[in-house]
Amino acid sequence: MKEIGLQTVWAQQAFYPQNLTTATGKSLTIVHRGEWNHQDGPDFLHAEIQINNLILHGAIEIHNNANEWYAHKHHTDPRFNQTILHVVLNNNKACFLENGQPLECLELKHRIRTPELLNQTSPFSLPCQPLLSLGHPNTKSTQLNIALTKRVHEKTEAVLRSHKKHNGDWWFTALEMMLIAWMGKANQPASQTLIHNLHKSFLMRNRNPLTMTAYWFGQSGWLSINPTTPHIDHEHPDDFLADLIDRYQYLQLKHNFTPSNLPWNTRQLRPSAFPQIRMAQWAQWLHNGQGGLDELFSPPFTQLNQWIHFFTATPPIYWQTHYQVNKPSTKHSATNGQLHALQVITNGLIPFLFAFSLEAHKPHLYQIAMDLLEQMPPEDHRTTRLLSGLAFENTSAKTSQSIIAQHQHYCAQKQCLHCAIGRELLSISFLDHTA
Repeated sequence: MKEIGLQTVWAQQAFYPQNLTTATGKSLTIVHRGEWNHQDGPDFLHAEIQINNLILHGAIEIHNNANEWYAHKHHTDPRFNQTILHVVLNNNKACFLENGQPLECLELKHRIRTPELLNQTSPFSLPCQPLLSLGHPNTKSTQLNIALTKRVHEKTEAVLRSHKKHNGDWWFTALEMMLIAWMGKANQPASQTLIHNLHKSFLMRNRNPLTMTAYWFGQSGWLSINPTTPHIDHEHPDDFLADLIDRYQYLQLKHNFTPSNLPWNTRQLRPSAFPQIRMAQWAQWLHNGQGGLDELFSPPFTQLNQWIHFFTATPPIYWQTHYQVNKPSTKHSATNGQLHALQVITNGLIPFLFAFSLEAHKPHLYQIAMDLLEQMPPEDHRTTRLLSGLAFENTSAKTSQSIIAQHQHYCAQKQCLHCAIGRELLSISFLDHTA
């Protein structure tokens, strides 16, 4: 059996859901199955489950046999410490996280009805596809608005959870949202860990861009010899790396800073999206704004092109010939660029404005976020292409977000009876007795 078949079963929740229990006999409820991850790391991210009376947020890992957890060396990979549930066909071995914590397991071999389900190779299967042309345009529009509301609520809740973890500190919440969006989905776990090893007072008062870069690189674990930076030759550093190391060592002595050992990822990324050049751009952007993040709390802009300019940063000339420190490359632009700025706006700024507008009772911030979604170009990936080809016209980022939510909450989970389009199509009389 192909593992992607079992991943598809999980994505569509195509198994008997009654009386779910873990291998240790604890009651299990799937609140949200997570987002399918096509990068390195666990198979599904941002899942929510309840085990007995405990609500857990994290990742889901899928295997045919439980012992593949060890065969794939997940037990030595800190990225998999966020795993909250191991979903397997056959539970043939008890598994543990890298930090020694036992991993709860859900076995599916007695909960899948037909072998055909296990041979699926595509996460997309829409039963309503042949009938969509029969649906009324108003119904489609209504359903997309419902899906968008779910998407906004989901993103708002994620920001509010972050806000709670930071003990109500909105500045740190904004910093986390922007950092995760800036570094990208492939490096979200490392970014989330890094944010808890930062020092607000230092970030807000330091005005030297190279010192700021040294701080971020040092706290990220790139200026110390550790297993996550085997490509950095600390014994033969170039002048730029040597300067960063000297600056960070001074900061360590003065402030007692401690570097992290983080699972930064470069696989399946273009060099322009490597974490080190992204971090150099980030440090420059934060320095440009003097660390205050004031524009996020009191937005001075309403037009998309103004925000794109705001989220554009050019680090020192060194980065025109490097994607990683101490490793020269051909000459290239070191600026993060318009497409990246749009990603930061979509995944960082807009969700933050949704949540902050709610908590601060500032509805005009919500409207700014919605206006930006309407101004932004549509997203183009396989989810939007699938549904836009099925009578969903993808005209802006707002409709893209609606389409993503429609697929995530309804189509992929076969929630046709809870979908306005599905209910309408199911109510059509196909036997016209008057004909």
